[in-house]
Amino acid sequence: PSLVVHPPRALCIPRQQGGANCYCNDCVAACYYCDDKAKKAGKRNTSMTCAEYPEAGASIACWLLGDMRITKGKDQLRGFKMSEASPLCRTYTACCCTPMIYIGQKFGPRWRAFNLNCITNAKDGTPYKPKEMSNVMGKFALKEAWDKIPADQPKHSLIPLHLVPRVLAVIFIPWLFPRSQVTVEEEDKKIPGLFIDASTVREIVTAETYVKAGVKVPKVLQSAKKDA
Repeated sequence: PSLVVHPPRALCIPRQQGGANCYCNDCVAACYYCDDKAKKAGKRNTSMTCAEYPEAGASIACWLLGDMRITKGKDQLRGFKMSEASPLCRTYTACCCTPMIYIGQKFGPRWRAFNLNCITNAKDGTPYKPKEMSNVMGKFALKEAWDKIPADQPKHSLIPLHLVPRVLAVIFIPWLFPRSQVTVEEEDKKIPGLFIDASTVREIVTAETYVKAGVKVPKVLQSAKKDA
């Protein structure tokens, strides 16, 4: 991938908002979607999965928007979403179909989730390892995949309780204090995964992707399949 994220407030790693392996149906299906796209195109991507066994979670790390800036590779980002009505735009790179920025949207939280497997330390190029890492959304995980997580790794049915205040803060502070909104460059408003209006994204995952990924098909896609 040729995407570069520059942390203006730090010499190496910016202030991250946490790292996790997410086992929700959408994240697992999105991983499969990008990996399958790369395989069909004969490309070698950097998968977002946290392990090599089927139905493994998506390995993500989140940063505040004020601590990041894309300096290269904007033209390589391609947006997709998990249903027609989804307000969230996820991205992969055109060059190798590597999942990149997750949970991007026009408004809302001041953070974005990235493919942790793509993140390296700026100082020496070594893989970045968050100090705080958990396996989350086990409520939606396939039992076979969830049971394969090593016993010494923390597991949570949703998200860790101590992270709830932090998540709520980055979601609601922009609405309670409008001046706290991150200043957005006009040219960045159309970047998939950052500020693009998801209603303009036309690449949409189908119910078949969820089935092939081995996870539950969301109701919105079940309805769409019946209507088709």
